[in-house]
Amino acid sequence: MKFLIPLLILATPLHAKLLATFHTTQGDVVVELQYDKTPQTVANFITLAQATRTRIDPLTGAVIRKPLYSGEKFFRVVNDPGFKIAQTGSGTGINSGGPGYTFRDEFHVDLKHVPYVLAMANTGDVHDNGSQIYLTGGVSIPGLDNKHTVFGLITDSPSRVVIDAIMAAGGNATTINNVTFERTDAAAQAFDEQAQKLPICSGIAGELEVSLGVETLFQFADSQPGGSGFQAFRSVDLQSWNKLGEIYQVAGQDISRPIKLDSATLSRAFYNVSLVSYPDALVQATLASRTLVVNVNGLRTLSFVFDATGNSGTFTDSSAPAATGLITGASSALEEPYKVRWFIDVGPDDSFAFDMILNKETPAGIEGTHKSYEWNGSAYGFIGSGTLTLTKP
Repeated sequence: MKFLIPLLILATPLHAKLLATFHTTQGDVVVELQYDKTPQTVANFITLAQATRTRIDPLTGAVIRKPLYSGEKFFRVVNDPGFKIAQTGSGTGINSGGPGYTFRDEFHVDLKHVPYVLAMANTGDVHDNGSQIYLTGGVSIPGLDNKHTVFGLITDSPSRVVIDAIMAAGGNATTINNVTFERTDAAAQAFDEQAQKLPICSGIAGELEVSLGVETLFQFADSQPGGSGFQAFRSVDLQSWNKLGEIYQVAGQDISRPIKLDSATLSRAFYNVSLVSYPDALVQATLASRTLVVNVNGLRTLSFVFDATGNSGTFTDSSAPAATGLITGASSALEEPYKVRWFIDVGPDDSFAFDMILNKETPAGIEGTHKSYEWNGSAYGFIGSGTLTLTKP
C-alpha cells in the first residue's frame, strides 16, 4: 500500500528578510534590505533612520542624534524613459548634505540596478557614501552598477505602484513621513547593525586660543587616535553656519597639535567642532616593515620591501629582468580613511606616485587598487592601473 505524504505549507518566509517600509505621502514602499550582502550599508541606513547613532548636522556642524529620513522629501526626481530615480536623505532638502562622514562601497555581484531597487547616492568618487539614497523605477540602469551600492530590492507590486507615483509627482512633491523596520525570523533578527564598524561622530574637548587678527587655534584636551577626522563650523550669529574644513589623521598617528580654525578677523565667532572616528580605516601612517606589491596593467609588477624606518628598503621591477634598486624615500598625501597617494623614491633619480584605493583587510594585509605614475624627468606620467597588496608588518 502506498501512502501519500501531504506537503507542508510553511507559514514563515523561505529566506530571512529584514524589511524597511517608507511611509510616504504617496503610500508605502516596502524594501527587502540585503543585510547579508551589504551589511555596512544596511547598518548605516537603519541606524540613521532610527537615530541609534550620532551624526553631524550638515547645516550647523553640531553632533546630533535625530532620525534622518523622517520628514525628508524626494528632492531630486528623474522620470525619463531610460533613467528613473527618486533621491533623498541629504538632511538639507537639496543635493548637498549628509551625515558628516563617508563609508566604503559594497558592490555585490548579485545586486545590480535592475528595476525597483534602493541604492546609495554619492559624489561619484570611490568609497564616498553617506546618507543620501535613491529609489529606482521600472527600468534597468546598468551604467550605475559598481558606482553606487545597491542594498535593497522592491519586489511587491503595491510598492512599485507607489514608486511610480513618486516618479510621476516629480521633485519635492513626496515626503517620507517615517521609516519602520521588520525582521521576519531569527537570522534577520541576529543582524547587529551596531557591529559593522561604521564611523563614530562625537564632540571633542579642547580650548580655543585666539590671537585677534592673527589666528584662532583649537587645542585638543587629549591626544586623539589616528583614523579620525576633525571638522569645524563657524557662525557669527548662531543662525547661519559655514563649514571651515576638516583634517584627517591616518591610522598610526595621533592628533595632538593645535588646529588653526581661521584668521580671527571677525568681531565675534562661534564654533562647532567634532571628531569622526573610522574603525575600519585602512590608510597607514608609515610603510615601515611592509611590502607593497603593485600590479600595473597585468603586465608589470613593482615590488617595494620597506625596512623598519619606512623610508628605505629594496625595489624590484619585473618589466626589466633583474632590475632592482634601493628605496631612498617615501611620503604620503591626500589621505582619507580608504584613499591615499604615496610617493616612493627609488635610486638617485627615479620616483613613483600611487593613488591607492584600499578596499579590504585580510589576514595577510590590505588589498586595493591603484593608478600609478612614474617621474619622467619633469613630471609624473601615468603608467597604468591595477591591483595592489600591502602586507602587515
